[in-house]
Amino acid sequence: MGRILLFIPWLLALCWMLLMKHYILALLILVVAMYQLFFTKEDELPGSWKGITIILQLCWFVASYWTDSPLLLIGMIMQTVALHIYQISFQAEQRKTRKMEKNYEQQTTLLNELRRQRHDLEKHLSAILHADTNRHETDSYKQEISSRFTELDKVLHSESNVVAGCLHAYYMQAKEKDVLLDYQLHQALSGLPLSEYELISMIGNILENAIDAAADLPNGKVLFTCRKQSGIFIIICQNHTLPLDDRILNRMYTSKAESSKAGNHEGVGTQEIKQIVKRRQGTLDFSLIKDQFTLKIKLPDVRKD
Repeated sequence: MGRILLFIPWLLALCWMLLMKHYILALLILVVAMYQLFFTKEDELPGSWKGITIILQLCWFVASYWTDSPLLLIGMIMQTVALHIYQISFQAEQRKTRKMEKNYEQQTTLLNELRRQRHDLEKHLSAILHADTNRHETDSYKQEISSRFTELDKVLHSESNVVAGCLHAYYMQAKEKDVLLDYQLHQALSGLPLSEYELISMIGNILENAIDAAADLPNGKVLFTCRKQSGIFIIICQNHTLPLDDRILNRMYTSKAESSKAGNHEGVGTQEIKQIVKRRQGTLDFSLIKDQFTLKIKLPDVRKD
C-alpha cells in the first residue's frame, strides 16, 4: 500500500508531462518513479518519512501545475535523489547501532557468566577442601572443575571487554549447535588496527558464517586463529562445510555475493568482511578443499590518525 501511495505524485506528474508533450521530462520522471517503486525496500524508512515524502512530492506537483512551470518537477527528482543518499547513511548508522547493541548484550552475558562461575567456584573449592585427597574420584573431580572454569581463559586473555563479549557469545552459540569452536589466539584480536565497530562486524560475520556452515555436518568444527608476523596480523578461520555451488563460491566476498543459506538471501556478511579488509589495505583469500573451508585475512598494522 505504501508503494502505491508513493507512486501517486509521480503518476500525476507523468500524465501532465505527457499532456504537455514534454517527453524528455516525462521519461526522466518515469525512470525515477520506477526506481523508487521497484528498487527501494519497503522497510528502508520509517512510515512517517514516507508520509512526509508523499506530501512534499504533491507540493512540488501542485506548484508546478498552478504556475505552469514543468521544470519545477525537477524538484521531485532532486528530493528523491537526496532522500536516497540520506537512506544510505541512515542504514549504515542503523547497522552500527545494532552491532553495538548486540555487543553490549554479549558483554552483559559474559559478565553474568563470570559472576555465576565465581559463585559456583566457592562451593567447589569448599567441596575439594573437605574431600579425601587420596581418592581417585577427587582427582577426576578436580580435573573436571579445572576444565570447566578455565574454558573462558582463551576468550578473556588480553582481550578488551568488547572482543571478549563477542568471542564468548559465539563460543556459546557454537556449543548450542553442537559445533566445536577452538580459539587459538596467539595475538589479541583487540590489537587489530580496526575501529570497535569494524572489529566486531568482521569477527562476528566470520564466526557466524563458519558456525552456521559447520552446524550442517555432524561433529562440525571451527578453528579460529590470530597471529602477528612481520607487522602483519594474520587471521585464519577454518570450518567444516557442505559442498558449495560454484556460483556461490565464485561470487563469495564480492558485491554479488550470495548466501548459502536456504531461501533468498544476499551474502551481506561476506560483503562487509571484504569491505573492512579493503578499507584497511588488507588482503583476503579463501579456499574450499573437500569439506574444509578456509578464510585467510592479512591486515597490516597501520593505524589511522
